[in-house]
Amino acid sequence: MKLEGKVAIVTGGARGNGLAIARCLAEEGADIAIADICEDMKTLPYKLSTPEIMAEAVEGIRGMGRQALGVKCDVRKASDVSAMVDQVLKTFGRIDILINNAGNTSMVAIAEMAEEVWDEVVDTHLKGMYQCCHFVLPHMIGQHSGKVVSISSVGGQRGFGMGGHYCAAKHGIIGLNKSIAMEVADHNINANVVCPGTVWTPMMKGIAESFGMGDEDGKEQFFAGHLLKDRELTPEDIGRAVLWLCTEDSQNITGNVITVDQGWTAQAP
Repeated sequence: MKLEGKVAIVTGGARGNGLAIARCLAEEGADIAIADICEDMKTLPYKLSTPEIMAEAVEGIRGMGRQALGVKCDVRKASDVSAMVDQVLKTFGRIDILINNAGNTSMVAIAEMAEEVWDEVVDTHLKGMYQCCHFVLPHMIGQHSGKVVSISSVGGQRGFGMGGHYCAAKHGIIGLNKSIAMEVADHNINANVVCPGTVWTPMMKGIAESFGMGDEDGKEQFFAGHLLKDRELTPEDIGRAVLWLCTEDSQNITGNVITVDQGWTAQAP
């Protein structure tokens, strides 16, 4: 197994893409710490994970024969992230992989967007990435090894209406990652980004439901024009891309972006 003996933190790992990433890493031998907010946010039109959902995710990974830990953590808060990192180190003794996956969104036009709406989305993605890197990188630098993978989006490569806060944050993740990659390259640490296309996660389902759409109507609306092949993108597709960036197979790739979107951005104007 390519990650035997490694320890990975996956933020937003209780469900959706985060859980798929955690499971892909565990399948290759990594022990997993899931960090998730496990409570709703005021401005979001859908429910987030719960402690029960996170506990189920942790038990599922343990059922794969790996060690697993669940930590309630709001990545926007330095105190939460610091305490989470301390707990992971106390439990596992090291951190080899950091997956900055925690994310959220809402659909609001900039002209109508309250400051709190902007903050809850931008701070979760971008400040959350900063906080996690700030507290994890010193340990990776000390052991002279590490892999950081941050989850952006095709929305980090182009824009779309009603998602200015989300697109700004996802663009920011790509830029921040380039700086981090340059700062830690001499310490044998790789930092890369994965940009998913449209994946039918609980977040996407929640957005669709907020507009009164069920699964099939929501998929038709959100997937329209996004798939070059007649195959739906899955969380596991994202997990496998992240996994590759966490192995030595990608040792010479850093400061880079992998887009997993079936080629949608290739046809974008």
